[in-house]
Amino acid sequence: MDVFVESNFILELAFLQGQHLACERVLAGAISGRYRLHVPQYALTEVFQTLRYRSNERAEQQSYFQREIEQHRRETDVDLVDTDNLVRLLNNLLTERTAAQTTRLYATTAQLARVALGPALTSEVLTEAQMVQARHGLSPQDALVYASVLAGLRLLPADSPKLFITRNPRDFEQPLIIEELRTLGCHLMSNFHGAAQRLEFGNTL
Repeated sequence: MDVFVESNFILELAFLQGQHLACERVLAGAISGRYRLHVPQYALTEVFQTLRYRSNERAEQQSYFQREIEQHRRETDVDLVDTDNLVRLLNNLLTERTAAQTTRLYATTAQLARVALGPALTSEVLTEAQMVQARHGLSPQDALVYASVLAGLRLLPADSPKLFITRNPRDFEQPLIIEELRTLGCHLMSNFHGAAQRLEFGNTL
């Protein structure tokens, strides 16, 4: 069995999002050798764009809180010590969260780079990404991931069981994509909980 995942799998694990426990179960199955896990090399770098976005968002939040509190101090008779403590707590919370997520993301990508196979971002993948973007209306990022998955699938025996797990059904759960994957012997699932359960129980895809 070969299991392909995309960027959301990494983010679930690193940022402890809603389905991270299911992703940990999927990863554990690969580590134990029950199946082979494939993570496109592009996905391992794309996730750091999300980290940068979240860091910038928190910096904006810090600036907003700082302006609001300063305005509040000018308009009302407040305890300056309490206000300063509040500012310090908010800044520490946002700064520490960014630092923790950065550490976890590096650790998660390093682990996946050791454990998982990684379809490479080749010139052929880049060319196909342009075609699948136009054919399926995908974003450039999703097109690069999907083209990487297709490249990886084509290297495997046609009759071997394969699974592509995504948490992006809006873009990937299209009839044409489902059929395209099916011709390569690959099943599509858009829920990590369901995929983890199916993999653990060895249900036929």
